[in-house]
Formats: sequence, C-alpha cells, structure tokens
Amino acid sequence: MNTTYGDDKDKLMDLYLIRHADAKPLGEDGIQDDADRPLTSKGDAQVKALAHALQKRGVQLGLVVSSPLLRARQTAEKMLAYWADPVPALTTCDEVAPGGKRRKLSKFLREQSVDAIAVVGHIPGIADYAAWLIGDNKAELDLAKAGIARIVCPDGPRKGEGTLTWLVTPEWFE
Repeated sequence: MNTTYGDDKDKLMDLYLIRHADAKPLGEDGIQDDADRPLTSKGDAQVKALAHALQKRGVQLGLVVSSPLLRARQTAEKMLAYWADPVPALTTCDEVAPGGKRRKLSKFLREQSVDAIAVVGHIPGIADYAAWLIGDNKAELDLAKAGIARIVCPDGPRKGEGTLTWLVTPEWFE
C-alpha cells in the first residue's frame, strides 16, 4: 500500500486504543471531580508493564494521544517515561475524553503524519470507538484497565474499515 501524508487517503494506520490504568475512586483522598482522579500504585505498575510489553513486541509509536483527564494523561506520560528512544510525542485531544465525537477524533488522527498511534482514553468511549471502527456498534469490547485494542485501519481510521487484531489485558504483559 502506498502511504501518503498530504491528505487522509491511502494511509495505513495502526491504532493502539488503551484504557487508562487503575485510578483512585471519587471521594478517596478528597478527590471530588472525576477529571482529577490520579493513578494508584497498581496503575503505575500496570503502565510500566504496558510500556515494556509494547516495546518487547516491536511496537513503534509515532504519537500518543490522550484524553485530558488526569488518569489518562498520567497513563500516557508514565508510559512514555519507560519508552526507549525515539520517544513518541504526546498530545491531548478533547475528543478522547468522555462525550467526545468519534468522527472528529478520526479526522484528528488521520491528520497526523504517523502510521502508529496510541490513544489513551476511558470506558465506555474507547471501547465504543473500537466497535465503531470495526463496523459493529453492538460489539461489546471488554477493555480492562491498561488493556489494549489494536486496530489496523487501511485508509486511516474510518467507520467500519478497521480490523481488530489484538484485544489484550494486563495479564498478557507478563
């Protein structure tokens, strides 16, 4: 396949849709806003294992896109802290946050000049996005905390055009 970056056609893209790692619940340590929930020590360990597992399997990311919510940002940032050079760039995107729009997220991803992107988000949004990409809105993808769905998109991310190639839990990392 011919990969081009001037437009969003003929752009093979690997998407690694990642659910944020384990986070503190609302009310613990005075946390009153869902957006402010930080990772737990278990979440930190999940992120370290996630980064090592992806690299061990030869994943070479060009970009990491995170929800702006704290637990997703921390998952992305800590994953990259364990990433060997070259470390991919990190950006946040409101469309990955709860309530984000799939088409807008897909357009944003297609505009990137890379062919492998990790997207760190939340349930149910990230699982619903995966189902939308593979063309089955009724699919119930059970994405564990720090779990990964890898979807290959032959023409960039578009509704119904992706192929699910992995759906793994943190236990896979071991």
